[in-house]
Amino acid sequence: MKMPKPPPRPKEKLLPTVDVLDPLPRKIDVPLIDAHCHASFIRPAAIMLKAGTLFGVRCWVAIVRAKHIDRLRRHFGERMVFAVWLDYAHAEDPRRFARENIALIKSVARKGARCIKFWYKPEFNHRSGFYFDDWRLDGVFRAMADHDMGALVHIADPDAWYKRVYNDPEKFEPKWATYRQLTNTLGRFPDLRVLVAHMGGDPERLDHLDRLLSTYPNCNLDTSATKWVVRELCPKRDEAREFFLKWSHRLLFGTDLVARKTEGLEHYASRYWVHRFLYEQAGQIVSPIPDQDAPGKVIVRGLDLPPDVLDRIYHRNAERFFRIKL
Repeated sequence: MKMPKPPPRPKEKLLPTVDVLDPLPRKIDVPLIDAHCHASFIRPAAIMLKAGTLFGVRCWVAIVRAKHIDRLRRHFGERMVFAVWLDYAHAEDPRRFARENIALIKSVARKGARCIKFWYKPEFNHRSGFYFDDWRLDGVFRAMADHDMGALVHIADPDAWYKRVYNDPEKFEPKWATYRQLTNTLGRFPDLRVLVAHMGGDPERLDHLDRLLSTYPNCNLDTSATKWVVRELCPKRDEAREFFLKWSHRLLFGTDLVARKTEGLEHYASRYWVHRFLYEQAGQIVSPIPDQDAPGKVIVRGLDLPPDVLDRIYHRNAERFFRIKL
């Protein structure tokens, strides 16, 4: 089953609030690892890496198709490591699905891939009938554990999308219900390292994320999806700061940037600028990134995290999860 190609995106126009190509002074001088981005082609990926380098990023975990690994590795070397999509071409034949994906895992592990990507948002669940706790994945999870590879999984989407996009109960289960596909697998495969994208898909409910992390030691969260995370965390700035302090050993910095041919340097830099402001600063600014899901301007309220917390979130947790060392 092939993943659908996204529709063309209009070129983004940043709001004139800050110069996103001018990084603020850094609170701590450590290398950053972007634990969640996407790449396929050399030229747009090079622009993304150029933007990240301005903000201290030294390594990018790129979500890729297996066929793109060799070309990207030749060009970017050790600056880029890989999370690889599964192949759903034979999802209706469980034995062949398992056999070919186990072979895929072995192949990409030899090439240095560190992770397998699972995109189990509601539209994919409905269209494919696949969930993260599907029995057809059991052999895949065991092969990943054998090769010391983690799982990067997208579960759920913003609350606003459940009102606008996933509001047909005949097709989509409620947001709270979909988390059983995550918790079932976390419980059944306690040795499988799992990174749940976009603040676990639920930055709206930090109490829920706190329960997840408290219950499942193999669960980690990345901070990617810049607009979504900032929109939901900043209105509850003090609660968000306490959450980051408490769980700093299980949070990984990431952007969810997609290296596209249509994007320029400022697009990529804007995400790094906003993330760095969010974690390191104490003040507030209007986000330079337009957000169609926000009712008005989004105010970024800095969490002013201490250096030891930044050190873990920016690179040490990613080094541990992806088995890399800068």
